[in-house]
Amino acid sequence: MEVLVAFGILSVILGLLFISIHQTERTVNSVEAGSHFEKKMEIIRYLLREELLGAYLNQNDPLTVFIGLPNKYRNRETDSLIFTTLAQTRLSQTAPVSHLEGVQYLLFKKTGTSLFTLVHEQNTNLLSYGTQAVTPETLLTRVWSFRIRYFDGMLWTDRWNSVQSHALPLLARIDIVVKDEKGKKEKFFEEIQIPQSTLNQNQGGGNEIPEGAGSTEN
Repeated sequence: MEVLVAFGILSVILGLLFISIHQTERTVNSVEAGSHFEKKMEIIRYLLREELLGAYLNQNDPLTVFIGLPNKYRNRETDSLIFTTLAQTRLSQTAPVSHLEGVQYLLFKKTGTSLFTLVHEQNTNLLSYGTQAVTPETLLTRVWSFRIRYFDGMLWTDRWNSVQSHALPLLARIDIVVKDEKGKKEKFFEEIQIPQSTLNQNQGGGNEIPEGAGSTEN
């Protein structure tokens, strides 16, 4: 009888120990997943900052542009942005380096889901329009929405066309929402002040209600 009682107590202790280990493992996995997401967000923040800080526009050079286009998918923002930059950023060691390159941020729809993949395309040879000059890199998967707004000194707008405005925006704000495997939404934003390096700029292009320079509301 005493042996049976001892075995019973031991079974309870082992059961509690197993539950504790399982919960600890889940906690560790959750923390690691969150840490991985934060690291990836920091890489994207760094890339956006470096390339937008190096944004370059020359009115006498038609190859230099800054064009942001709004888009929607089921009432979700799926914007895109293409511009020329002097930043020498490389996402892989084998990627070529260029002093002036065209970059593009855009979303690709994931087959069979309502989510998108954020892709960064880098054209390291602006004199060549061949596909061999474009280097695409996947930045982020499971993207729910991707919104970009631009500030011209007075107003915020959801689009920018340097061909019409002959200028760079003063600020660009990027809002990204990502869904994890459990359907939980993770949000982050980055607001970047763009140096004005073009000649004879005439600011303009905004047509929305002012939100205020340097706005960081969620």
